[in-house]
Amino acid sequence: MRLLILIVFLMISSLGKAQSPTDAALCFYNWYLQAIKGPAKAHTAIVKKSSTGETVLDYEQYFHNLDSLGCVSDSFKISEKLRFQTCQDHFQDIPFVEYYENIDNNPFFYEQPCPFFTKYQWVGDIEYWSIGSVEQVSGIDQATVNLTLKTGAEQRVWRVTTIQNGHNWQIDKIERR
Repeated sequence: MRLLILIVFLMISSLGKAQSPTDAALCFYNWYLQAIKGPAKAHTAIVKKSSTGETVLDYEQYFHNLDSLGCVSDSFKISEKLRFQTCQDHFQDIPFVEYYENIDNNPFFYEQPCPFFTKYQWVGDIEYWSIGSVEQVSGIDQATVNLTLKTGAEQRVWRVTTIQNGHNWQIDKIERR
């Protein structure tokens, strides 16, 4: 019985632990490709009305989800907050009513300061993609993984840069190749 409890404990404690750069890339993309099929707040910032009636971004759930994964570095999370900051700065003095009118009349009105409104950031558009292949390219303490996504006959390659944090690998940066 004790052995069974120990095995279950070890299995649970290894969840979210990426033992290789490829594990880190798959950890993130397996989550992200599922998350984009659910509510927006799971995979990005959402717009909401503040208590004073202004437009603000809410990305608390998104960052909670990133923290839960265990395969995303602090530097990646910082760059994500900076990515949302341009949009947040744009909304600084915009009443929620004005945002709502603009988004209803022209869904692409905020595309420049807030591109995550019109496309899924880590696939590049609003299509649903799946993982086609994964190839670790290089690295010892830092490694790059080329992850190919596919939808129909179309393919896209994303370069996922990972860093080693103890025995765990974490995503540092994602770029489209």
